[in-house]
Amino acid sequence: MGVVLDPDHRRAWAITSGASQKAVNLRRGHDRRIAVCQVDGRRWSTLEGLAEVRGDEESVAEAVRRYAGRYRQPRENPARVAIRIELTRVLGNV
Repeated sequence: MGVVLDPDHRRAWAITSGASQKAVNLRRGHDRRIAVCQVDGRRWSTLEGLAEVRGDEESVAEAVRRYAGRYRQPRENPARVAIRIELTRVLGNV
């Protein structure tokens, strides 16, 4: 799952299928805490925050736009949802 940082709004966006286990777990609502990590050789980053599954057209389009700008245009997926992460902590080294 690719995650894209939106530092201006202290959030991050990701896309996934609405049927994915991560989306199912988040929808249960018991614990919205999330940590996502990326490692590139000796460089790494971890984003921590509260995640929310969003299925509305505007949120999904925003997440897809950001994902495509950072990675590549994702394949079509009519079951796609956005995961919006309101950041509480950003860690890493560069």
